[in-house]
Amino acid sequence: MTLRSNIASNRSHAATGSSAFAAIILAALAATSAQASEKVVRTPDGDVTVLTAAGGAQQKILSSASAHPFATEKQRAAATPLAWPEADTVAPKGAPESALPPARRPFLDTSSAGGAALPFAEYLARQQFGEAWRKIETMQDDALQGAKDAGEKDGAHHPYIRYPGNFYTFQWTAAPWNKIGKLYFTTPSGGSSYCTANVASGNSVLVTAAHCVYTRGQGFNRNFVFVPADRYGVAPYGRYGWQSATVLNEWINNGGRRWDVAVIRLAGEATTGQPVTNYVGWLGRSWDWGYSQSIYSHGYASNLSTQYTHICAGQSYSSSWEGTDVLVQGCDMTYGSSGGGWLRNYTPNSHGGNHVNGVVSGPHIGDFGNSYVGPRFSSANIVPLCNVAGC
Repeated sequence: MTLRSNIASNRSHAATGSSAFAAIILAALAATSAQASEKVVRTPDGDVTVLTAAGGAQQKILSSASAHPFATEKQRAAATPLAWPEADTVAPKGAPESALPPARRPFLDTSSAGGAALPFAEYLARQQFGEAWRKIETMQDDALQGAKDAGEKDGAHHPYIRYPGNFYTFQWTAAPWNKIGKLYFTTPSGGSSYCTANVASGNSVLVTAAHCVYTRGQGFNRNFVFVPADRYGVAPYGRYGWQSATVLNEWINNGGRRWDVAVIRLAGEATTGQPVTNYVGWLGRSWDWGYSQSIYSHGYASNLSTQYTHICAGQSYSSSWEGTDVLVQGCDMTYGSSGGGWLRNYTPNSHGGNHVNGVVSGPHIGDFGNSYVGPRFSSANIVPLCNVAGC
């Protein structure tokens, strides 16, 4: 997708200050956040709002373990999963299926391919993040026992099957699982939280849920840190600050599941400066596809395990209760899975296929813990975001 936008307004956005930040380091952190700028960008497909970090500040702060709220494993482990927002707009009960858009736009290529990491990416990561790799490998025995203890939660759950995601070594070092990770952030109220996010662009752009990026009625979340293949708080491919975060104005003004998608452009790795795509590559994206797709959705679901992802495999479908551009899938994952990618053309151990077609937004109406919904990627949501962010 090409950039097709002109800036309508540009205003400085002051971060929420707090007298509680008594420590000099935290005060400095708040001052740095205050330098971030916010602007509205108008595009033919819809308006978006972009928060841009002060030049290089997030990456520099992240390099100092004492200054950033998510620099250490202990700090990241203390972050809590973000609760799902209420559904703000819902189609009226009994709305006809004919009100939903057509299955897909014909004769158009509405997908973008994923890509491979550097040929020597695993070697590079082992050399540069050796302590993290050794720590993860020594955890394997304990983790396997934990999975056995939770085994009765796995298996067939009509109409889907759920199983561990990046749990085993052969998964967290391979595509597509290593391109999915935890997104840590500070909420406007000051809490430390996390969601799931996906590297879905060769330009190091994350795709996640909008409620993980912007808290409606309060403003942008801050201090974003992404850890691909996060396992037990360890970062085998490093930690990444952010350059910009972009959400749809429809999400800010009206909410609603169809608008609950956002993108974050990442800074280089905190210690090496290299882009995340050098280590893990990136997933593909697709939009304007039909509601009924074979989907593998991923997430760090706190009701199952906060330490690794789970996958729900099943068929997505539409619901007149949920309305236009909202996908539904059977799955028992809950908080923490927000922003997790819904992958079509699921192709394990491959950098091809694996198109992100939506992300986890929240529970299906009246079915919490049994099914959830997400925005169907379309020309109305993911396209304007990516046009502006440069996916």
